Amino acid sequence: MTISGIFLVCIIFIHAGILCGAEDPGPDSMRDLARLKQDSNPARLEALKQILRERGISCELQTFQSLESPHGRTEGTNLVVTFGQGSREITACAHYDAVELKQDRISDGMVDNGAGVITLVRVSEALKNRQLRHRVRIVFFDMEEVGLIGSKAYVAAHKSRIAAAINVDIVGFGDTGIYGLGKASGTDLVHKALLMSCADHLVTCMDSGNYPFGDDRSFRSADIPVVGIGFVPRLEAHQAWLILNGGENSGLKKDFLPEIFKIIHTPQDTIDKIDPATVDRCFQIVLNTILRLDATLQ
Repeated sequence: MTISGIFLVCIIFIHAGILCGAEDPGPDSMRDLARLKQDSNPARLEALKQILRERGISCELQTFQSLESPHGRTEGTNLVVTFGQGSREITACAHYDAVELKQDRISDGMVDNGAGVITLVRVSEALKNRQLRHRVRIVFFDMEEVGLIGSKAYVAAHKSRIAAAINVDIVGFGDTGIYGLGKASGTDLVHKALLMSCADHLVTCMDSGNYPFGDDRSFRSADIPVVGIGFVPRLEAHQAWLILNGGENSGLKKDFLPEIFKIIHTPQDTIDKIDPATVDRCFQIVLNTILRLDATLQ
């Protein structure tokens, strides 16, 4: 194809709301991810704020009250990045808090959910100078690990304007997306945008009727169209699907667990488990899905 032909294709894709050149690896994801290893969740928030500040991305903090966490926290903080304007909002979100372990320690929280956070930092960079038809908010939730408290607070405050949402959780390694949908009116539009984005990047994405508990549930409960997505290796995606949906008929050995379930919420959730290619893959699909929604939502 000639240079002029490539330029024309890019113009057409951009006009349609689809990212051209999404394969650009962006900043050093692993370097940023390592900075999220901290001694407390408030310290993780400070590290995230600094990462965004260094990239020229403005944010606001929204605090909320909570029941006491295992480490005695009764106040949480969501971090919100806003692009575009309009009365309707597309929300892309990931929780930044790590599970609180015993003896005042927290998990390193790299798979759950530091890699998801860095994915959305990269999405924020990609949206910085882009013309959008709708308001897009990137939201980093606190206190997911103690009952989805941060996402519940955010949805309660903003549900009247949220048209669609994408929740990113567990994207540390693997080539296969596994996702779950709610039943709100308009979910088909979100579903189509996701599947077309997966097809654009030749990524297998599997629908799970029973999807692991996460911040997408706060949107579902408010009857907001939402998709939750994570990434695991293809074999583990099928194994997880069978565990979540097959019940006694899964065909798996009793008490069998895929490797991902042995990592999250444990001290083994460390940075050596992360594959940068998976973060790249998730970034491409989430950004593409946002842009498709921005182009097709009325």
